Amino acid sequence: MELLLGSPDAIVAQFQDPEVERMNHLVVDKNTGRVYVGAVNRLYQLSPALELVVKEVTGPQKDSPECSMMDCPREVVKKLLDNVNKALVIDYTTTRLISCGSLFQGMCMVRDLGNISNIVQEVKEPVVANNATASTVAFIAPGPPNPPVSQVMYVGVTYTGNSPYRSEVPAVSSRSLDKERMLNIADSAVTTGTRMYVNSLSRERYPINYVYGFSSEGFSYFLTTQLKSTSTAVYISKLVRVCHDDQHYYSYTEIPIECTSKGKTYNLVQAAYMGKAGSVLAGDLGNTPQDDVLFAVFAESDGPNNSKPKAQSALCVYSLKAIRRRFMSNIQKCFSGDGERGLDFISPSHNCVSTVSSYYDLYHLSWLDSLALPHRERFTGSHTHTGTPARCVSTQLEPHRAITCRGPNAALNESRANPRNEVIVRESISTIKLYVGRVKH
Repeated sequence: MELLLGSPDAIVAQFQDPEVERMNHLVVDKNTGRVYVGAVNRLYQLSPALELVVKEVTGPQKDSPECSMMDCPREVVKKLLDNVNKALVIDYTTTRLISCGSLFQGMCMVRDLGNISNIVQEVKEPVVANNATASTVAFIAPGPPNPPVSQVMYVGVTYTGNSPYRSEVPAVSSRSLDKERMLNIADSAVTTGTRMYVNSLSRERYPINYVYGFSSEGFSYFLTTQLKSTSTAVYISKLVRVCHDDQHYYSYTEIPIECTSKGKTYNLVQAAYMGKAGSVLAGDLGNTPQDDVLFAVFAESDGPNNSKPKAQSALCVYSLKAIRRRFMSNIQKCFSGDGERGLDFISPSHNCVSTVSSYYDLYHLSWLDSLALPHRERFTGSHTHTGTPARCVSTQLEPHRAITCRGPNAALNESRANPRNEVIVRESISTIKLYVGRVKH
């Protein structure tokens, strides 16, 4: 497959709004080809040809982080604040668009997919990050109470600490899409539920940056960058996993993930995309063309204890089959008494205890509480390539070749295919342009 995004004759259409300085998210309706764009203070509905259909002004509005979603203390002075789009997701079951912004503690709206100016439901629930810079990743996949029939919205959110109400927002959660319980925690008991919190002692000093989320073969995943532990200043990337049918998040599991090239380790994941292997890559990986693979762009830390990335980047390709094997291998090691369970930023760590277990136990982990994997067990990718500084250019995805990207903040997260097999790309944050490039097979 060749993405012709770099040559001028491949540009079919483009869209920009000179009034807007940043576009954050884009999604493409796989059925109609319509394009939806979330920006700072704006929400756009575009035709498949990138013509403007609807433009919704979402901000600035008067707000304060000191206000709750429902009311505001009398002494707090509200001021005009930008509404930064933090999540934009299509719910195909109900043909609705879910858009979430940074105002009002991270409030979401459910909109008509045919006309986004029609607000179907306002969700009085803090869901996403409530400032411009903290990360949020959201996607829809099977989840409780009855997967794969029931769908939920998985959300990963960085703790902002700018408000007394932020402790109510889980770091990772599965949220209901039922109209009566829209975006409430999908399943909740007294001490458990479909959510995970960073404990109160670690929230301020252990930021978790959520980069990408996806679903594959009964599990949902998040890619993150975070500290190696609460006692070290070294930053690493992790792959977080939870089972679709886990109503308690007992299956919440993490493994470190990194990308190596020419002896150099790229430790900070910057962007990712999960798709099918295709015939050529599948042969190289030992998979079938329909098997899931993860493409991830990594950068090297700008200093040993720095979360800021250097300009040089690399792309790794991971087989989801291999990822599942690594999770299973590490879980089996814990059942054998090797390693630790309990992530120290969630709950105290304890040594794994040798336990007789069945395959069902290993797969569902229905009785394991926050299993932590030994940090020495890393999942390392191959098929890497280093790039030089700007946007993704003309590329051919073949074994041992990769997208060349200038700068670590690659546009891999903001590339979408439409039903006509064209690729729609958010080319630049600063120039605010969307290009359509044709895909060759």
